[in-house]
Amino acid sequence: MTTTTGASETWQARISRELAAQLREDAQLLGLDGRTEIVRTALELLHRRAAEERMARSVDAFYNGSKVPLPIGVRPGSPDHHGETPA
Repeated sequence: MTTTTGASETWQARISRELAAQLREDAQLLGLDGRTEIVRTALELLHRRAAEERMARSVDAFYNGSKVPLPIGVRPGSPDHHGETPA
């Protein structure tokens, strides 16, 4: 259900009791206060992840199957930021 009021919308979803309990624990850990803040944060994360996916797909489309160049200063086979060599 979506309700529009002025410049904002209210979205609702039914979730299991188990997920609700997990989300309350997550919210406490992350310092989120109440369901509205939990849902708003979750939707912002969903939107950010979708934006990252759109960007990755646009890079793939731009290079059209060609090898994507590495960023300046990164050499093939150099360790990544975790100290591991890519496979």
